[in-house]
Parts: sequence; C-alpha cells; structure tokens
Amino acid sequence: MSILPVFIFTLLATLLLVAALTFGRTPSYRPTRLSVINLLERVVSGHAKTTEWDLFLGLPIQSDPLLEEARIHCLSIHEGLDGELKASEGLANYLYDRQGRERIAEVLDRLKKAIKKEPTIREF
Repeated sequence: MSILPVFIFTLLATLLLVAALTFGRTPSYRPTRLSVINLLERVVSGHAKTTEWDLFLGLPIQSDPLLEEARIHCLSIHEGLDGELKASEGLANYLYDRQGRERIAEVLDRLKKAIKKEPTIREF
C-alpha cells in the first residue's frame, strides 16, 4: 500500500521533467542593437556595470554580424589585441580611463553610422 504514493509521486516528477525539457528552450545571449548602443553609452558615461560589460565581451553574438564586429573591436581595446593598446582601468565608476572611453566612443559612433546606413527592409 505504501508503494502507490511513491509510484505516483515519481511518475508526476518524471512527467514534469519531460515536459520541462520538451517545451523549454536553451538559454541564449541575443542582445538587440539598441541594448548594445545603450551599453556602450553607459561605458562611456561611467554607468555600466562590470558584469554586463564582461558578459558582452565574453560571449559571441551570432545573431548579428554588425554587433559581433563591434564586440570584437571592444574586446581588442579591452585586451590589447590586434595592435591596439590595452585600455587602462578608470577611476571611480568608470571602467576605462579617458583614452579608453574615447576609443569605445569611436566604436559607438561607427556602430551608429553603420546601423543608420543599413537598409531597414531586407528581401529574402
């Protein structure tokens, strides 16, 4: 008689697990262009958090080649790759010093210009 409640509980737990795995989706990092622009603006103004900046730099953006190009350029500024000088740490809330923030602002300007230049409608 005591095996019936254990069996029912196990069956329900297994069914819930199967439903969660079937209908759940894998987590992914797909930032929008607006969110990347806002992040870069916050880095320049000194309001960005280190965790969100590290997330942006550390994960490739496969959904948008334009954002991936901006991320790679920011990463080269951060790490000092591809002939870039490594950006120094900033004071107070700033992630980078003045020169590093100016270089991030250049990436931001290039990203904004590229987005403005790109057509709004694509035919497939």
